[in-house]
Amino acid sequence: MQTRDQDTFPLTLSEQLDAMLLGWLEHRADRDRARNPALKARALVTVAERLVPEIEAFCERWEMTVERAPAPDGSWAVLYVDGPVLPVEGFSAITGMYRR
Repeated sequence: MQTRDQDTFPLTLSEQLDAMLLGWLEHRADRDRARNPALKARALVTVAERLVPEIEAFCERWEMTVERAPAPDGSWAVLYVDGPVLPVEGFSAITGMYRR
């Protein structure tokens, strides 16, 4: 397995999202009771079109699926994200931080 020098190569977007989601889940676990892991959720997120491959890679690792919704502007992608409730809620919360 190859490793990379973190000073030379910063984290990819999908790696950054992994770290943020893990932090969100850990924080959530400290204050919420466990949920049924069979519960599913859906979120609608808007991202820059160029970031879609990174979003898809991130979602795949967390057993979430990505489906495109119609978007009026080619520079933005509107995505439905489906999957286990906590990762979907966490991803939605993370993307929400960037809208403010």
